[in-house]
Amino acid sequence: MRGFLRRDLCLLRLGAWFYPVIVAVAFVVSMIFSKSGVADYTVYFLLVFGMESLYTLMTYDGMNGWLPYAAAIPDGRKKMVDARYFLALCTALLLAVLLGLYTLVRGERLVLWAMGFYTGAFLLVHSVTQPIGFCLGYVGTKGRLTVTMVTFVMLGVLGGLFSGVLKNAREDLARGALRGDVGGFFAALAGALPLLGLGTLALSWRLSRQIMEKKEF
Repeated sequence: MRGFLRRDLCLLRLGAWFYPVIVAVAFVVSMIFSKSGVADYTVYFLLVFGMESLYTLMTYDGMNGWLPYAAAIPDGRKKMVDARYFLALCTALLLAVLLGLYTLVRGERLVLWAMGFYTGAFLLVHSVTQPIGFCLGYVGTKGRLTVTMVTFVMLGVLGGLFSGVLKNAREDLARGALRGDVGGFFAALAGALPLLGLGTLALSWRLSRQIMEKKEF
């Protein structure tokens, strides 16, 4: 797996200078226009940006003829999938840190909630879209369009639910403090969602392995 992981990191490194700039611009814009609702979209931008970085690797797979090469070496298909899912875990951790910092910068007291909700959303969405990408390919219009549509639909639904929860929590905090039952329930939910996402990612990993083992190149 190490060689496949090194290859993916080398490809991501091509835009390494660009990623911090984009994230910094997103933070600054959200702070400047925080009262106009722009700040709420920064979270979605960070999630989509993280996913798109991983999807870019699938585009390189098709453009560079990488899949037939992976299929030709011993256990290459499995190792490629393993490397890709390991990167997904690393991306999820990085997004959790960025979301925590973003929440702190905005002066909110819902740091762990935001990290738990949206990191769980990232893991759940990626668990669904990654096998689709391996199955349909990400260079052709069909694969790209399917993955993009599923990503935005799932993020829209999950992000909308979590955004509503956090909005109500902010309103309660503005009035004083959260009600005990509400705070306890959503704190437990924020902790359970990443665990659910990890469990779903494990199932997705097994499914992607099976797809790649049966795929012909």
